[in-house]
Amino acid sequence: MKIVEEREVWIHTHFIVDSFFITDQERRQISISVEPELMQLGLQYGLTYNIAPSKHRAIIVLECIPFDSVKTIIKQLIADVIKDFPVRLPEQRNVVTNITVTDQETAQSDLNVQVQAQ
Repeated sequence: MKIVEEREVWIHTHFIVDSFFITDQERRQISISVEPELMQLGLQYGLTYNIAPSKHRAIIVLECIPFDSVKTIIKQLIADVIKDFPVRLPEQRNVVTNITVTDQETAQSDLNVQVQAQ
């Protein structure tokens, strides 16, 4: 997993990663590794997590907008922690019928075979 985009949004800094979501265990690992460093840098704000629905990307949210030099350090800290995490892509499926077009064609041809056999 890696950070693909960085944005300043209102009073937060968003680090957008190339994965659809981050597991609870990975969130704990990020928090354990990064939040003590935030305190060392003089930041009293922590990290939260979100998903950008339109982009299907997970977001690591820093609850402030630090100076650029500090933001670069934080981005590198997060990147070092998440580099070995697997990338998870959103599951593509038809949630209404949970079948695909090829499934329908196969089912139709099986039905035709049954009708011809009778």
